[in-house]
Amino acid sequence: MIQKYKATFARPLVDQLIAIFQRDQQAALDIVNATRPAGRPLLPFASFLKEAMPIQNWPALVLVAQQVNFDPAGDIDLRAETLTFYCATALMGADPEWLAEDAMDTLRVVDLVLTSASLADFYTPLPISHTTVPGGATSGLDPGVSKVLDLRIIRHNLGSLVQRRGGAMARGPQIDFAIDLEEQ
Repeated sequence: MIQKYKATFARPLVDQLIAIFQRDQQAALDIVNATRPAGRPLLPFASFLKEAMPIQNWPALVLVAQQVNFDPAGDIDLRAETLTFYCATALMGADPEWLAEDAMDTLRVVDLVLTSASLADFYTPLPISHTTVPGGATSGLDPGVSKVLDLRIIRHNLGSLVQRRGGAMARGPQIDFAIDLEEQ
């Protein structure tokens, strides 16, 4: 088969984004925790997931690639794409007021990581701890194939308060964002 395009779409972007979160979450937490009351720091994410599923380790970050839209007016030799993602966090607590505060501040942490990442970070091999990347590092996008044009936040959603078995409460704030990409 003669391959017209070398596009890889969402999969390597998800790995790269998880690696960026793992690398940068502590710096974002330091910024946000400096504004929180003493004794109420947000903790680093205990798990990073690529699909919404029952959470075992709290707090968790769930990064899901939702959709790839192609530009029908784009260059015939390129795949001009907009990939949409949602990044949900899973938080648990006993006090609904503090859970609301934690949700707002956790969204700020996620937003900081996403908006502070350089587009060059997508081409850089990064360490990653994830079961689907057994080698422990991403390869980064191939700049000869892929060109990241933009990452933009679309929406913040504070999530609903949910009563869990045993009396604990949970909340799943999320950020929807998009990445514009050209691939050969």
